[in-house]
Amino acid sequence: MRARELAKSCDFTLIRPGVTTDDTTRHCAMAARLHVASVVVPPAMARAASDALRGGDVKVGTVVSYPFGADETPMKVAMARAAIAAGARELDVVMNVSALLSGRPGAARADLGAVVDAARSSTSARVMVRAVLEAPLLGERLLRVTCQVVALSGADFAVTATGLAGSARTQDVEVMRDALPAEVGVVAAGGVDDVDHAIALLDAGARRVATNSAPVMVDSLMGAAA
Repeated sequence: MRARELAKSCDFTLIRPGVTTDDTTRHCAMAARLHVASVVVPPAMARAASDALRGGDVKVGTVVSYPFGADETPMKVAMARAAIAAGARELDVVMNVSALLSGRPGAARADLGAVVDAARSSTSARVMVRAVLEAPLLGERLLRVTCQVVALSGADFAVTATGLAGSARTQDVEVMRDALPAEVGVVAAGGVDDVDHAIALLDAGARRVATNSAPVMVDSLMGAAA
């Protein structure tokens, strides 16, 4: 895989405690240099990232109801609207995993669908909604059910996990790619910090990988090609 292809498959993440405006500006400058697909920053930094990346080819993403997905639906909708107003164009919405594990997929679908509807009605700009599943907690049967929920909600992507429950796994990506309709992409997230892991996940069917190691991975491919 070429360095440019990998870069355009990367969501360059900056999700950790204590992120400052200066951190965000530096992160966005690196993202612009690499021409990654997107940055993913904390909600409070979405406006700073949008200002830093205005006019470029890197999308601004943020998280909604991270990391547990346990907020009530009206709160998630309000978070989504606020993020869009701040300039975010990709929203990583953590699903109501508790409802899924409790045998209430309908509740999870209504919750996610409300956020999708809010995103579609908040702006004339195209906003991508990416549903975060927490696949390592679900098992294959429930993972397939959850993919059906994502498809029915109208979300654009399904994200394997927040990363809190373990690293991204190729087997989860393969199940998700098989269970989702072709128009819904897969994002592999969690512990993706080397080129071999990223390429394996992309080969398994992911369209993007979320990583805080995009510069290291892309530069390593550039060095290998030199």
